[in-house]
Amino acid sequence: MTTVSREIVDAILNKDNINANEKIYDALYGKSSEDLQARKVQIAKHFFDPDSINTSGDEENVTDENPQSTEEPEETSEQ
Repeated sequence: MTTVSREIVDAILNKDNINANEKIYDALYGKSSEDLQARKVQIAKHFFDPDSINTSGDEENVTDENPQSTEEPEETSEQ
């Protein structure tokens, strides 16, 4: 049984770039969809039971992508 990474390397060495490209995309899609599904479950658990926050440190800190600044911009006066 060959692994996905071995199949990708073999395809590249055989100059079968289309097949290698498809295998790479399939591997990335599989990993990202697993991570996305895990994150959906994590959000759903918190949404329906907000008191069950995981305190073991397994959850990643989610930061606001557009933080609001509390500082007022300085006004410059041109003379």
